Amino acid sequence: MNNKDILQLCFGNLLRRRTRTILSVIGVIIGTTAIIVMLSIGLGLSYGFQEQLESFGNLHTIQVYSWGSSGNQDNKLDDRTIAKMEKIDGATCVSPQISQYAVLYGDHKKADTGIIGMKPEMLERLGLEIEKGRMLNSSDKAPLLFGKAVAASFYDPRKQEYGSWGSMEPTVDVLQKFILTNDWNYGTNQQGQDMGETQLLELEAQGVGLLANEDDEYAYNVYSTIDFVQKLKEEWDKAQNGGRASAGSGQKTYDQVLVYVEDLNKVESVSQTIRDDYGFSTYSLNDMLKELQKTMGLIEAVLGGIGGISLLVAAIGIANTMIMSVYERTREISVMKVIGASLKDIRKMFLLEAGMIGFGGGVIGILLSYGISYVMNHFLAGTIAGAIGGMGSKVSVIPWWLTLAALAFATFIGVISGYSPAQRAMNMSVLEGLKNE
Repeated sequence: MNNKDILQLCFGNLLRRRTRTILSVIGVIIGTTAIIVMLSIGLGLSYGFQEQLESFGNLHTIQVYSWGSSGNQDNKLDDRTIAKMEKIDGATCVSPQISQYAVLYGDHKKADTGIIGMKPEMLERLGLEIEKGRMLNSSDKAPLLFGKAVAASFYDPRKQEYGSWGSMEPTVDVLQKFILTNDWNYGTNQQGQDMGETQLLELEAQGVGLLANEDDEYAYNVYSTIDFVQKLKEEWDKAQNGGRASAGSGQKTYDQVLVYVEDLNKVESVSQTIRDDYGFSTYSLNDMLKELQKTMGLIEAVLGGIGGISLLVAAIGIANTMIMSVYERTREISVMKVIGASLKDIRKMFLLEAGMIGFGGGVIGILLSYGISYVMNHFLAGTIAGAIGGMGSKVSVIPWWLTLAALAFATFIGVISGYSPAQRAMNMSVLEGLKNE
């Protein structure tokens, strides 16, 4: 018998016992749907937590601190150390970070904010979007790149007119010159008063751009080059000391360094290298993500196991269908053997019938799963997310690999369920089969 003949026989046998076939297929549909939907909820939770973490910061970055370091206490976060970190396998970009709090004054309005200095290429790596103006350039002398929340916080100190509460609309043109000062009364009638021995600091800077980000940490700071913030920091300390340079003001050491790792899978190894080889403390949102993934892996296993029970019941149903088929077709099987069908053909026929039940049920189960997932994401997302703690945009996520795995598993379950009946059909006595008409 050729494969075409076997395939035609299989279709005919399944259609001849239509009711039993449909019931077996329904069992596979329920099992496949249960597995996919259960796992999709677990994956939705996992992706949701990842989205939430990404809103807190970038998963590709590692923050390196000088405090809390182990090993050699003489370790310093300086340019020499940064040059060594740049050679670590996986480290795409390494930038020191220095910060200074200051008062910004421009267009008769002021704002109190933190100014962070870092390499312009690091800001580009972070994937920040520009709403107005441009990003920082390494050739800039005194640039200011505004976070949106800072641009919305400028107010007139003479009238105490503040922007709308919660608004992210800029209250000042960010593409202008600003004065950076240490006088909290700057722009008022009390400007320059009540400063004691502290000298008035006035540094001029040029606004170059406005970030579009609204819902992350980058909206609440102003960014500039390392050299300018270093200068601001030194001038600030000098003004606070009555015009005298403070001890160690000329030494370029940093409290924090930011390391960007392009390959997300290498973040953990780069972080481990910095801790072990350099003795510095590190922090990365990726560390928290790894722990969450372990927890979510257990949840997905439990949810998948619950769905798997349904498919196991379906497998028993397929096996029962095929065994009954053997008993009902003893004469047919015997006649096939008499006219020359090989035992291999008999086994192939029964395995193919069982596999077709599994495959058909798997396909319909996948389509049904996508329908349920659509309903959950578009109509029940708010209710379900609130009940199970999901924070992502989708409650149910079905990746392509889950679809293929479910289809393969359903087909495999069908074939395995048909193995024992196929063996029974192969071992059946021809004489006994012909007598049982």
